[in-house]
Amino acid sequence: MSMVNKKIFFGQERALAAGFALFFALAAGAAPRLAAADWPMFRGNAGRTGFSSEQAYPPLTKAWEFRADGPVASSPVTYDGMVFFGARDNRLYALYADTGAEAWRFQAGGWIDAAPAVSDSAVYASSTDGMLYALSRRTGAFIWKAALGAPSFSSPLLLDGKVYVGVSDPVKKLKAFSAATGLPAGEYAVSQPVDSAPSSDGTRVYFGANDGRLYALYKDTLAQAWSYQATGGRYGRNAAAVKNGVVYALPGYDENKPLALSGAAGELLNPQTGPFEENLALPDGSVGWRQVGSPAVSADRLFFSGGSTDNILHALTSSASDQALLYVWPSSPTLGAVSPVGLLSSPAMAGDVLYAGTVGGSLVAFSSAGVSIPLAADVSFSSPVYASPCVSNGMVFAAGMDGKVAAYRAQRVAAISEPADGEVVSAWVDVNGYISNPDLAGYQVEYSTGGEAPQWSLVASSATAAPVHGRPLAVWDTTALENGIYTLRLTVLENGAGGPPNVSSVLVRVNAVPEPPSGLTAADVPADGGNSIALAWTASPTAAVTAYRVYRDGEAGPALLSSVSSETLAYVDPSALTGTTFTYTVRSFDGYAESLNSEPAEAFSVNDTGDSTPPADVTDLSVSTGPAYGMLTLSWTAPGNDGASGQASSYTVKRSTIPDFDWGTFDTAALEGGTRPADGAAGTAEREEVGGLYGGVTYYFALKAADAVPNLSGLSNVASACVPRDPTPPSPPSGLAAADTLGDGGGSITLSWAPSPDDGPDGDVYGYKVFRRLAAASFDAASPYASLAAGATTYIDASATENVRYYYAVAAYDSASDSRLSPEAYAVSANNWRFFDAGSGVSIRLQDGARFEIPVGAASQNDSIMFTRLDPATYQPMFRASEAGSANPTGVVYEVKFLGAATRLLTPASLSVPYTDADVAGMDLENVRLYMRSGGGWVLVDNSRADSSAMRVTAGVLQLGVFAVMEYVPSGELFSRDEVYTYPNPARGDTLTFKFRVSEKTSVKIEVYNVAGQRVAKLGKSNCPAGVTSEIPWNIKKIASGVYQFRFEAFGASGRKAVIKRLAIVH
Repeated sequence: MSMVNKKIFFGQERALAAGFALFFALAAGAAPRLAAADWPMFRGNAGRTGFSSEQAYPPLTKAWEFRADGPVASSPVTYDGMVFFGARDNRLYALYADTGAEAWRFQAGGWIDAAPAVSDSAVYASSTDGMLYALSRRTGAFIWKAALGAPSFSSPLLLDGKVYVGVSDPVKKLKAFSAATGLPAGEYAVSQPVDSAPSSDGTRVYFGANDGRLYALYKDTLAQAWSYQATGGRYGRNAAAVKNGVVYALPGYDENKPLALSGAAGELLNPQTGPFEENLALPDGSVGWRQVGSPAVSADRLFFSGGSTDNILHALTSSASDQALLYVWPSSPTLGAVSPVGLLSSPAMAGDVLYAGTVGGSLVAFSSAGVSIPLAADVSFSSPVYASPCVSNGMVFAAGMDGKVAAYRAQRVAAISEPADGEVVSAWVDVNGYISNPDLAGYQVEYSTGGEAPQWSLVASSATAAPVHGRPLAVWDTTALENGIYTLRLTVLENGAGGPPNVSSVLVRVNAVPEPPSGLTAADVPADGGNSIALAWTASPTAAVTAYRVYRDGEAGPALLSSVSSETLAYVDPSALTGTTFTYTVRSFDGYAESLNSEPAEAFSVNDTGDSTPPADVTDLSVSTGPAYGMLTLSWTAPGNDGASGQASSYTVKRSTIPDFDWGTFDTAALEGGTRPADGAAGTAEREEVGGLYGGVTYYFALKAADAVPNLSGLSNVASACVPRDPTPPSPPSGLAAADTLGDGGGSITLSWAPSPDDGPDGDVYGYKVFRRLAAASFDAASPYASLAAGATTYIDASATENVRYYYAVAAYDSASDSRLSPEAYAVSANNWRFFDAGSGVSIRLQDGARFEIPVGAASQNDSIMFTRLDPATYQPMFRASEAGSANPTGVVYEVKFLGAATRLLTPASLSVPYTDADVAGMDLENVRLYMRSGGGWVLVDNSRADSSAMRVTAGVLQLGVFAVMEYVPSGELFSRDEVYTYPNPARGDTLTFKFRVSEKTSVKIEVYNVAGQRVAKLGKSNCPAGVTSEIPWNIKKIASGVYQFRFEAFGASGRKAVIKRLAIVH
């Protein structure tokens, strides 16, 4: 992983750089993990260029094939070892890119023809059901959905914390939403459907509509910057591409030529480009292209396909000469016929190769010179290929209308996977990548500042003849480089000559992290009405700072509160709730990188105005039928802050089902309800929807208003209404399974089921009822055995007598009635303890291959032992490492325990657990370790080692407990002084051992000196693993007794560190 303070990205204009500092801030401001060779959205990037600067040169070998349950028109995208696409079975799929194994699938309410957009946290997909969905990238769990109002075929654009998407008829708008919350962030209406995929240069968003007009909007406001009307045409689902300040558009039809426009002003740069050759009459009598795809743009070329009868692949210069884009091929190859349904696969370009799908059902490839390249692999599909291929880390992904999604590995691969194109880096930067070549003779990594005469400087070179698969290639030291934009280039060397260029490159910005401001203070603003805290600080010593970012923590974690200019050294927080203590930090920002936090300051706001006047009492509270079954609507007129003037701060609403309830106990009684902010000033209409109510039940409501002090109003009038009954019961859950609970001593049975189809964001399921019976009895519908909340899919019956068969059924219930019972399931509880004799030892092997072995005499006494695999969800909230470094969890968690509390291990036992490719997808296999649960966190098992060939982790353990497989993530200093030592000390005998633990994979050098300063020994070790103790033995048989000094030095990706310590030898 690159040693950077925060991963942020720059773009083609400085305005993009400032915005990208918050790029994908979806979960607590997390920065994105974006590999350079990822293809995370339609056409590969926000500019929709369809180009990746990696090599993926044929011939191809098929890696895997997957079948969706419906046609696939959605173009695949990739991110961090996973591939995502939609299908016409109304599902969004996620697969592991290396194997094609399914990671998850999500069911929408309509087709997903658009390509999804992916960030580190989420996947965003639009559907013909009129919804935009946000799902967890790793699990597919639902995050939010936003109503679009009409079907969408537009592939979303993810940019600066927002999602932009087009909406079809009858809405006909481009809409923007917060990527974090799904809340609307703007819209722009046009006269025709917006099926086009929006693109961006970081300042403006570009999209076409089916009126033939290309629109440019400012990304922050969606205000129009300019528009360009073509001679007829329609953009359909295609995207305009933007690169180096030029927008390339293909409206098709009467405008049967490409358009090159200035991104800033919309000026046509190629008015002299004439119509293309296929001028055939269309059914309406007009002349022009019937179909056209999205363009692909390389450094100096524009590629696209289109036509009226034949789908012709074209190549032009990307820069205008004499106001025209010039042909670069003597003749243009055909990709077969145009589509009968108006869809075409657009070419995807990797280095020197163009890949495209055809209506005839195949994947084809051409060089940048227009020469067809044989692919060798079976690249046929049984239906048309309308989806555009994507290329990532030497793999090509294609999808067809037969539901097949296929992945192919290129024979010649050169790809930088980290750092990402556009990333801002500093200090020591890991350069990772992929290399494959039948004539591999090595590689070299270089950097350059670019320009007309670039000067390349070597970072590292290697004469390796072994392929590299996502592994480190070099460590780039940027500490002495000036801030600026650099090109990082990977060149794969091969024996012989005459082959294609084996090159991959990324453009990055080297940017030293600015210093934080100092002297931060926080204090209540005097003589105000509360709710405000004043901050002040001293400027950062870094001259390039352009802004200061203020963060606030109200016990829910720090969040960005505001950003002010570099000339501003103070800020007033206007929303600091009176009486609540807030902690503030300020960070410097230089347009590209944020500093570390300033020293924190905390304060709480007080109301020191002497306000003692409460809001007026609410007297017109009313209750009516709500918008859905199980809901009621409350309405009232807002009081003021002081009596009937101003605006109240909040309302506390409570309810009861008791007709004669004593409302005089409103403040103290344990009633259902809650507090929410006031919406408007005195006299405005307030409204609240109350859900979770039961049909046929009468509810009584009352409320009090509060100001910011808070002064409370008197009790409102009491209003009541009966909730209407829902006449339709919910659908029952399905797939009920019952099994003995693993890891217990008997007496419990675990149930699991798939939720009711009515349980979800749009459903009305309130919960589930579990029913239990013995063989000779029947279920009692009036007496459920247990009741659970909505969303529940498991239950443990902890009162199941051992060796007795119990039968179970589950029903869903809503506001008025229960569903039918699910089909029943049964199970028998068993005792999972296993007795062992300490004198004989014990070996336990689970069905998944996990092993735990206690050697003979290793346990302190005879006992019973239990070894089980656990559900990782139980432990996810506690997945934090107690080490100096951090860790990424997998889903592999086991528990080993003795029955007797006094039983101990006298010598280590062996724990060996397996993992799968899916468990460790995207992880560095060299750093896979075992961690043990300790206190509130996890501690790395010091001697754990991973065997990636056997796909298991093994460790010797002296304590039993809960163990998890995690990826050790290096962080902090290379090593701690206290973790470098010798054993024994003083040393007696023939051998002394140097022991140490490093935080990342390093090489180590040790030099030992006597009291005269003469070196008596030099030792070393390469590739010392991260996070665990390593040893270097030293033969001291011929070394004289005495006190010695040794210099221990470690050097790795983050730099080097040395320490001098003493040792003693006594013979």
